[in-house]
Amino acid sequence: MKEVEWLALSKNDRRFDGQFFYGVSTTLIFCRPSCPSKVPLRQHVSIFLSQRAAIDAGYRPCKRCRPEVLSFVHSRSQIVNEAIEIIKTKLDEPLTLKKLAERLFVSPTYLQKVFTKEMKISPARFILESRMDQAKHLLRTTDLLICDIAQTVGYVNAAHFSTVFHRHTGESPTYYRTKVQ
Repeated sequence: MKEVEWLALSKNDRRFDGQFFYGVSTTLIFCRPSCPSKVPLRQHVSIFLSQRAAIDAGYRPCKRCRPEVLSFVHSRSQIVNEAIEIIKTKLDEPLTLKKLAERLFVSPTYLQKVFTKEMKISPARFILESRMDQAKHLLRTTDLLICDIAQTVGYVNAAHFSTVFHRHTGESPTYYRTKVQ
């Protein structure tokens, strides 16, 4: 456990709610950092980055701070900005709405609604657009093989990447590369 996590839970700091949860091994209960319950002994505390991790480790939610109830601590724009940052930095990973929502500590439905309202485009479409923009950039500026570009933008299969690229741009990646050079 990091010192900052210990200080957050020992001082019931609300600013850390949603960033992590802590479980107490003697009670097998997990809480938010802001839980007003008695501060446990440090050696009995485990840190979890998600509710799912705490539940999988055998802990149950605290009845006092109700960590399983989603409370939207962040503003809508903060959630959207954080989602965009995750998408831009994790383009090479398989990103789904569910995984994105888990990283942001919100429900997939809420993320879909907020993102679409704010950006006028769904998260899935934004991921696709970001991947295609990155692919076009790499095709214009590098000599990387198509299969390497495909992996860089999150496709494990170069053929699937080529199909998606063609559907998106109307051109194959190879033709796009020769056209712009």
